Parts: sequence; structure tokens; C-alpha cells
Amino acid sequence: MGCAATSAPPADTRGLSIGTMAAFGVGSLGTGVFSTVPSVLLLYFMTSVLGISPALAAITVFLPKFWDVLIDPMIGMMSDRTQSRWGRRRPYMLVGGITMSLFFVMLFSVPALQTTLERFIYVTVAYMACATAYAVFSVPYIAMPAEISRSPEERTTLMSFRMGFAMVGILLGGAGAPFLVDLAGGGREGYAVMALTIGIVCGIAMLVPVFATRKLGSGALVLAEFKLGEGIRQAAACKPFLLLLVTYLLQLAGLGCFSGALPYYAVHIRGGSGMTVTLLFVALNVSAIVTMPMWVRISRSTGKVRAYLASSVLLVFATAGLWFCDGETPDMLLYAQVCLMGLAFSGQQLFPFALLPDVLDADARTTGMPRQGMFTGLWTAGEKVGLALGGLVTGVVLSWTGFIASTGTAVAQPESALIGVRFTFTVLPALLVAASLLLLVQFRKAHAAGGGK
Repeated sequence: MGCAATSAPPADTRGLSIGTMAAFGVGSLGTGVFSTVPSVLLLYFMTSVLGISPALAAITVFLPKFWDVLIDPMIGMMSDRTQSRWGRRRPYMLVGGITMSLFFVMLFSVPALQTTLERFIYVTVAYMACATAYAVFSVPYIAMPAEISRSPEERTTLMSFRMGFAMVGILLGGAGAPFLVDLAGGGREGYAVMALTIGIVCGIAMLVPVFATRKLGSGALVLAEFKLGEGIRQAAACKPFLLLLVTYLLQLAGLGCFSGALPYYAVHIRGGSGMTVTLLFVALNVSAIVTMPMWVRISRSTGKVRAYLASSVLLVFATAGLWFCDGETPDMLLYAQVCLMGLAFSGQQLFPFALLPDVLDADARTTGMPRQGMFTGLWTAGEKVGLALGGLVTGVVLSWTGFIASTGTAVAQPESALIGVRFTFTVLPALLVAASLLLLVQFRKAHAAGGGK
């Protein structure tokens, strides 16, 4: 059975208070941190602190995402069919928020294992456990907007709060984590201190929406009665959902390349340190946070899909332009280019999550089954695969171009490896986002055919 992106229902006359929307959004601070820190630091931590080869490190970054593809839809389906006094989603969010913060600490607190293989296995297992706990929280969390508000306009505002906090989380993870590593003296100890600090912040942030939503979305619901395989086939038949998912997956693969290559760019191209990574992430995310309200206003006048297209096109040119920022480029020009990228990044992060609840709500009204959790499970699986693909490609390119692994002391890299760093940091992300535009145009047609905008 397919689905159509039909016109939106009347707005919920009760509405959500600003306080409730803000409290719900706080959870994304935790998810933003977790999605960013491994993307930015894990590959570098493994190759330049633990002495693991780029090829093996790339496997660690990508392998848990195969697991996510299996468990995310299952978690979503389980939350769809759960009945409790805590509602359908909140029990999973509670367990996931607590365990994810614990496993995150373990991920960067590697014991004194003797061989590279032992360190590789430890980090891989810890990352898989961390990713599983993250899925238990994030899948139900992302599914909730479609059932706590019936108004597409209100959901866009709700998503602006959520993505605003996500940007803060991305900023905290991408800028704060490298700063904490340097502050704690670098090396294994520096990463362990960073993980403990960030893990506590994540755990607290992810528990806030559990309690803030205790009176929302807990009414009587029709339980979804279908098998996982059939549900996946039905999701694939929902053209708007499938197009939006693959569009976002390609864009996240580009972001994964950019994030994974950033520490290498900072150290080996700019001659900097963790502070350079911090400053670049501050430039990217502060501009993204500041311009988020601008994209909300633009979407109200042009429609969400057109605004999404505009932000994605701008992201292509802004990211490709970083190719011309080498080690000789003045800092002001580099940071101005990154701020321009942040402006585009703001819209590129907002609109997929603003459009997703509209698609899920349309499917629920078309089929009569509340499958938001299962669909969201597929969405989060695609989201993680996209970021992991970026990390995998970065590791493969570094290995192919001859990057030399080390155990804490930066070593001189061959010219081929430096070119590989610049390519994965700039050109490759731009190409992936450009490819996603073809699918986004098709989504626009499918969405418009059902009355969306």
C-alpha cells in the first residue's frame, strides 16, 4: 500500500506552549552531541591516538550502522505497539537516554590494551552498544511530533526548537569536545575526560523531553498490526517518504565526509590543533543557529520544500568553495566561508525534520494505522547510514592516498594524503549534496501532488 502526501488536517486548537516545545527540543542537544562527536573525533582518535590503521578505523565507523538498519525499524515498531501509563514512546526514551550516556563514556575510555586488534575490537563493540542505546532513545523521540501536534505550521515551529537545540548540541560536540580534549592534556586521558563530561550533559538533556511530554500523545490509539518486513515494503511504496529519506541520506553522507575530515584538515592542512576544530565548528554552528529563524520565515512565504531546495543549493556552492581555502588562506576568509556554509547548513538540517512529520501524518490518515515509529526507525537508520558512509569514505580515501597512522604525535604526511584530506573535506561533500538535489526535485513533485508545499 502506498501513501499520498495529502493536505494537512486542521490545527490542534489546544496548541503547544513555547515552554513545552522548548523542553521537547532540549532532547536534541543530546542527540546532536552524539551524532557529532564520533563523526568528528572517532576516526581521528583511532588513527592518531590509538594507532589503528585508517582502513580498520573506517570499518569501526561504518559497521554499527548495519546493525542500526536492523534495529531502528524494530524499535520503532515496538514503540508503535507499546501501551503503558508512560505512553508509547517515553519508556524507550528513558532507557535509551540513560544507557547511551554510559556507553558514550566507555567509547572514548579505552583501557591499556596491548595490540591494535584488541583496541579495534574494543572500540567497535563499544560503538555498537552506544549506537544501540542511541536508537532506543532517538527513534521514539523523532516519531513524537507527528502525534503531539496536528498542525503542520506548529510542527515546523516545534522542529525549529528541536533543530535549534540540535545545532547547540552539534556546536557543543564539534567545538566543545576537541577543546575539552586539549584542556585535559590530549591523548587517551584527554579523550576520557571529554567523554565523561559530554556523557553527563547528554544524559541530562535526553531525559528532559521524557518528563516534558508526560501529558502529550498518550491518548487511545489504534495499534499497528503488521510484520516488520511488510512494514518496510509499505514504507518503500510511500514515494514521498522514500524520496525524502534518500535525499537526506546523501546529504548526511556529505556531512559525514566533512566532519570526518575536519580534524585532519585542521592539523595537517592548517597546521592547527583541537582549538582549530573548535573555532571552525563555532563558525559553522553559530551562523546556523542565528539563521534558523530566517529559514522558518522563508518557509512560511515560499513553502518548506522550496526553502529546502534553496538551502541545499547554497550548501553545494559554500562547501565546494572551501577547496580554495588551503594552508595559506587568511583565517578571516576561511571563517567567512564556513559561516556561509553554516547559513545553508541551518536550512538543510531544519527542513527534512519539518517535512517528515507531514509525511508520517499523511500516511497515518491514509492507511488508518499509526506507523510513525516504524517509519521513523527507517529514517534514523538511513540517517546513521548516511553519516557512517561519510566516515567510511573518509577512512578509505585516507588509506588509499597513503595517510600514516600514529599514536599521539602528528607525523608528516605525503602530498597524496593531504590532497585526499582536502578532497573529502570539500569536493566530495559538495558532490553528494548536488546529487541529492535530483531526488529533492522529485520529492517536491510528489509532495505537491498531494497538496503539500
